[in-house]
Amino acid sequence: MNPDNDALWQEAEPMLEKDKGLLVLDDSTLDKPYAQKIPLVYRHWSGKHHDIVKGINLLTLLWTDGDKHVPCDHRIYDKAHDNLNKSGQSR
Repeated sequence: MNPDNDALWQEAEPMLEKDKGLLVLDDSTLDKPYAQKIPLVYRHWSGKHHDIVKGINLLTLLWTDGDKHVPCDHRIYDKAHDNLNKSGQSR
């Protein structure tokens, strides 16, 4: 089953105080150093390794007020198929 971002937002929205807090975008690379032909594995910059590595790039958006952390959206960066850049804009 694919994750449903609309359902995630419907659950998250009532927990947010929209006039307070911050939106945080996390750009994580899930290392896959031994991958040969695994879908979604591309070369990405890794802050952990301070280098370009093979992996899956996961973008996560969350809201926080410093105490609460509420995930609001996520996307796996699939540059070969979705024709979007990391920001979700068309290339």
